[in-house]
Amino acid sequence: MNTEFDEKQKNDSDIPEGEENYAFQKVMTTKNKENRRTWSVASLILSILSLLLVYFSWVSLILGILSVGCALISRKNIGYFDKISIASMLIAIFGIVFSLGGLIFGKFISGLLA
Repeated sequence: MNTEFDEKQKNDSDIPEGEENYAFQKVMTTKNKENRRTWSVASLILSILSLLLVYFSWVSLILGILSVGCALISRKNIGYFDKISIASMLIAIFGIVFSLGGLIFGKFISGLLA
């Protein structure tokens, strides 16, 4: 049992100082620092519009799907989901669910009236 602990300690000490954060440092020092959050902000704007325009179900659904797509592109560019992307994904999911509910309810009501 002591040999396993010693091996783990040895493996941890093989990593040079400061190398454990290399991926994070690489992501945070990209060439276009001002453009890192562009997709996140676009996703947030689209998700808010999706939630506000729930009355127009098809428009809301399309905006919600575009918002999720922008958040995924943002994750690819930055390397992780930042707070803006997470918030926009949650808002977009609510917008998508409400717009689908409106579409289904609208079809149900129109079926009863016909």
